[in-house]
Amino acid sequence: MAESDKNSKSEDPSYFIDLDWFQENGRSFAAITRHCLCSACQKRLASESSDMEATSLIANIKDCCSKVPGFINIRLPLLEKIFRLILSRENKPLALTELVTELTSCSDTAALLSSQTLKSLLDNDRYYGFSRRSRAK
Repeated sequence: MAESDKNSKSEDPSYFIDLDWFQENGRSFAAITRHCLCSACQKRLASESSDMEATSLIANIKDCCSKVPGFINIRLPLLEKIFRLILSRENKPLALTELVTELTSCSDTAALLSSQTLKSLLDNDRYYGFSRRSRAK
């Protein structure tokens, strides 16, 4: 196998939600994330006077909201599904191959996308704050 083939196969970019991106772009992570909360958590947080910290929101979604049926469903746009999937994994970077596998299991449209198309969508995102890390296997 040629060296260039080895390198292309050994690199599997992983993606996470870059919380710094929101601040750098004048966006509110809390505002974009609140719609992912289950109704019980939305009610509870509405009664709290201050904004919840990003890490607390992520932990809350992982521990509670992501377990509610329909948290990720076929009606959601693809990037919203990815956003929720990463939140449900506590914003730990997920490899592109893992994302494809997870999306295929919860959505019929994801199976139609190639890894390269999904990579391009994630790399060009300007709404959810996706960021890429390359890691060698």
